Amino acid sequence: MITQKLYGKVLKNLQLYQEAQEIGFDYIINPVSGELHGVNPERFSGSHLLKDSNLENFIGIVNWGVLAIHTVPPGTLIPIFDLNTGDSIGSFILNKCQYCFPN
Repeated sequence: MITQKLYGKVLKNLQLYQEAQEIGFDYIINPVSGELHGVNPERFSGSHLLKDSNLENFIGIVNWGVLAIHTVPPGTLIPIFDLNTGDSIGSFILNKCQYCFPN
């Protein structure tokens, strides 16, 4: 488990996702599978077309330079806290998307 705090917001619909893009989220995570995706606009519309997927309950994650989450090894427990309230959203076992993080 990592000790740094990561902050994010649960994305319940397309409007929240679009707001998340404006906020500048660096990653989104699927809370069911723990799969981490990069939100880099150049890669985001890659072969898995995540931008057109149902992102309900995915969590947008902000990287404030404290921790580049994509450098954390797969299988690491990642605690995420709400960007607005600081309350725990949950902890997820990291599973990196093969399209977003090919290396």
